[in-house]
Amino acid sequence: MNVDQVRQFVNFEKRKRDLESELKFVAAQLDNLEQSLIPQFLNDGVNSLRIDNRLVYLAEEIYASPRNDRGEVISALKRSDLGQYLSENYNTQSLKAFVREVAEEVRLRCQQQERLFTEEEVRTALPAPLCDALKVSFVHSLRCRKA
Repeated sequence: MNVDQVRQFVNFEKRKRDLESELKFVAAQLDNLEQSLIPQFLNDGVNSLRIDNRLVYLAEEIYASPRNDRGEVISALKRSDLGQYLSENYNTQSLKAFVREVAEEVRLRCQQQERLFTEEEVRTALPAPLCDALKVSFVHSLRCRKA
């Protein structure tokens, strides 16, 4: 048996454990900073900043979920003539894409009227039955890339 290789294996295992521990620490620090910075970006109306040759920007995802249950959403889709989103159940990704399209129209309208773009604005822009059956949520995160 090559003891030098075993020793090398042990050293790499120790290093791997140390790096994983450090990565967990760094990830926790990033999470804490993100939770602190997102409200600052939103309150100050800042979409991005260039710092140290990096672009830090606010990313927004729009999600649609049932207010109560999926059956209510299916019924609302049928009443709204949006049957293309139905098979046996509804296609979550397609419905989310539809809600994002409506949200983009609402965003443009709000910008023109110099009003705040909110989850409630998007929800109320949906067809009436769907408006009552869906909850719309904005989820923000910070991302960073080379500037």
